[in-house]
Amino acid sequence: MNPNMSYHAVRTKIITKKGHFLNKSTWDNILKCNSVEQLKNYLLNNVEFQRLLNDVRNVNINRDSLEGILRKIKNMEIIDLLHYFSGDYKDFLKTILIEDELADLNLILRKIARDETLEDIEKRFVHSDEFTNLPFNDLLVSKDVVQFIESLRDTPYYMELKNLTKEDAVKREFHIEMKLYVIFYKTLLAKAEKLDKEDKEVVKEIIGYKIDLLNIQWIYRALSYYKITPEEILIYSLEGGKSINFKTLKKLCYSKSLVDFRQLVNKTLKYKYFNDYITDEGRTMDFYLFEYLNKKSNKNIGIAISFIYMLNIIINDLTTIIEGIKYNMPKEKLESYLVYKVK
Repeated sequence: MNPNMSYHAVRTKIITKKGHFLNKSTWDNILKCNSVEQLKNYLLNNVEFQRLLNDVRNVNINRDSLEGILRKIKNMEIIDLLHYFSGDYKDFLKTILIEDELADLNLILRKIARDETLEDIEKRFVHSDEFTNLPFNDLLVSKDVVQFIESLRDTPYYMELKNLTKEDAVKREFHIEMKLYVIFYKTLLAKAEKLDKEDKEVVKEIIGYKIDLLNIQWIYRALSYYKITPEEILIYSLEGGKSINFKTLKKLCYSKSLVDFRQLVNKTLKYKYFNDYITDEGRTMDFYLFEYLNKKSNKNIGIAISFIYMLNIIINDLTTIIEGIKYNMPKEKLESYLVYKVK
């Protein structure tokens, strides 16, 4: 028995949580909501969501506010799970929280680079104050990009961003995001190396699949929208994929056309990744990740990783639903855009 993880307690806890907000009844009722306020009030009756929404129970909130609040749920649920882990296992899970930290780091940088106000930006933060090692107070008083970067001097991100200019921050936004993702996944996989053999293999398989999907998304966007060299695309790609090794990754980055790229992706993954199911690359990625996780049956730390990744999909679906409410989208059409399916 692993002394660093209470498997049965974690499994029971996650099953209970899924029963609270990943069930068909919840989703059917969410889809019946015709306004953001109605959706908020429904979620206030849900044991998982009400912890996020209690502070705005008597406040009229808009679409952006609700989206921002709901994006904190993954962070909240990971922190809940930390109580069931210790040692290297707890350290590994805490590392997953870095992803939210990077989202907020990017948010501040974009605002500063575009000379936009940082007033009330904290309301949009999703990171955990308890577990962050970044100097957010210093970052929030930065007057320009140079000062922002200097505030990161004692963090893992300084070396990657130290030569960043204001123009880079504005025009190369996605490149910066990928730079930070490289650091995040290197750190995450390094932490996974300290787990027991079986858990390490499971984590590397699940995260490796996510890395494959992120690389496909990145290269697709780079080939479609960015005028950068194949060498540069490769630099920003992530290592550690499950099915796409470095040799294949390099071939994908050097694809002569999008047609060649799609064909090589489908050949490598051994299924038709590119199809007409969902046109947005991010939702396509969610769809395949959902299909992959739905087929897995984990009896170790993989159950926690799968749950966390499912939460990301749920959050993205909720954002889609809020958008659908805004534009009065017919329910049948809105449902077709959702990735999470409950029978």
